[in-house]
Amino acid sequence: MVSKTLAAQEINSTAMKKEFNDLTGRYNTLREWLSFSDAQSCNLSVNGWIACRGKLYLFSSYKLNWNRSRDVCVSKGADLVTITSQSEQSFLVSKINETRWIGLNDLDTEGHWVWVNNRTLNDTGVQ
Repeated sequence: MVSKTLAAQEINSTAMKKEFNDLTGRYNTLREWLSFSDAQSCNLSVNGWIACRGKLYLFSSYKLNWNRSRDVCVSKGADLVTITSQSEQSFLVSKINETRWIGLNDLDTEGHWVWVNNRTLNDTGVQ
């Protein structure tokens, strides 16, 4: 009888952990969405950099290739943008009116997309 009770408690504990993780994921997604949904609050600009939700963005007008664009970013202590959510992607799209480079490439393996921080496109959940 004790082993059945322990088994039931384990199942209940596992279900609660799964529900907690699901709720935490949904909370984080909602928080991220809300943080970028008000693009008007992301217009603080200093020397061309736009501050938004703890990140800084610089929209350069230079017409360079991907490698040279990344070199310029790195020389400024930054890197090409790594988009970590759909809401951040929407925010960036709202700020851009022409083609820009982002920190996504398939230089090592054709068709295997990797961000400049070495995370894959699938890792970020952004499509």
